[in-house]
Parts: sequence; structure tokens; C-alpha cells
Amino acid sequence: MLGNTIDEREVRLSAGAAFVGLVCGDIMTMPGLPATASIGMDDDSLIVRLF
Repeated sequence: MLGNTIDEREVRLSAGAAFVGLVCGDIMTMPGLPATASIGMDDDSLIVRLF
């Protein structure tokens, strides 16, 4: 190794996405979408509505 260390403060399992994520240092995470999220797309695949 190069002598670098990472202090992880939390390990999160994202079972639906099938990966494990580490939260390190002062990183802040964003909340996920609510269960009632509504995302609309037009014919050109552009987002026209979010929630």
C-alpha cells in the first residue's frame, strides 16, 4: 500500500441495487426518493415531471 488510510464510519447494504457502500469522514448522504415518487418522460426521453 501507499500508506494511505480510510476511516469508514458506516457500512450500508443496498440490497436492491446489489452493492455495499462505505460512508467515510464527514460525507453526508442524500435521502432516497419517497415511495410515491412520480417521474414522467416525454417522447424524446426528457424528464417532464418529478414527484
